[in-house]
Amino acid sequence: MFSFQYPGPNQKIPITTKVYMAISIILGIGLLSFFAFGFFIIALIAGIILFTVNLFQKNRPTITRAQHDFKSGPYNSKQKDDDIIDI
Repeated sequence: MFSFQYPGPNQKIPITTKVYMAISIILGIGLLSFFAFGFFIIALIAGIILFTVNLFQKNRPTITRAQHDFKSGPYNSKQKDDDIIDI
């Protein structure tokens, strides 16, 4: 990796430095996009494989709604509220 030193207000940047900077930027963006696209393809293939395995799985338990023994109404106290003093 090369370093760039600003030449000053009166000096021009050489054309070779401009070319090297452009090439390094293009290569950096190219590497980033290559690896990002590679990870996307790997994740897509893994998702497709998991979907097909789950789709053709045998002896899958059926999903049923669970029946509960308790009633789902509001709470009713079975004791009298004689110990509460109403003010």
